[in-house]
This record gives sequence, structure tokens and C-alpha cells, in this order.
Amino acid sequence: MDDLFIPLWPPAWVEDHTLSDEQLVAAGEDVRLMSAQRSDQRVLLSVSWPGGRRYLMIDPDGGAAPAAFRAGETSSDAELARAIDAMWSQALQLAKQILDGELPAVGEQPKKRRRWRGRD
Repeated sequence: MDDLFIPLWPPAWVEDHTLSDEQLVAAGEDVRLMSAQRSDQRVLLSVSWPGGRRYLMIDPDGGAAPAAFRAGETSSDAELARAIDAMWSQALQLAKQILDGELPAVGEQPKKRRRWRGRD
């Protein structure tokens, strides 16, 4: 995908800051979820697709309210729109895990959630 045609990249949130630890979190055929850490330790999550992006900036320490915006066009293709919504849901879930402190440290295995089991 060519970022030259997508407005607001890099987003204004990174002005006067540097980004590090950029990672591809998840990817579909046309949709990607990326994460990066800003120099003030805030986390930028980005869902991108051909022609657009959605951003979410969170403060892992909870000092600032989360903020989100979209750049570019929404997709008129129903299948792509569903993929974008699914990836955005994954970004929101990741943001909640970060804010709740549930992400594992480097080299640590993720916590397994216990599933509810009915009594026999």
C-alpha cells in the first residue's frame, strides 16, 4: 500500500515525538493492525486498508484519555468494511488489555483465561 495517497500520515499525534517499537500485530488480505510506542510512552494503534486508516492513541498509565480518528475514505466494499470493523475491534481489545495491564512482558507467556464451565 502506498502511504503517499493517505492523508494525515504520520498523524499529528507524532509531531514533536519519535515512534519506536513499531510492530505488525495482525494482518488480513487488505487490512493491517500496527502498533508503535511514542517517545512519551503512549501507544499508537493503527488499522490501515487501501485508501484509509483509523488511529487510536492510548496512555498505558491512564494519565490521558484515549483518542481516535480516521484518515482517508471508508470502504464501499462490504467485505472489506467488515474486515476493517473486525480489525478495529481487535485494536480496541488490545487497547483495553494494555490499559488493564494484561499484556505479557517480553518473553512471558500470555495469561490464559479460565473459561466458565457449567456444573454437570
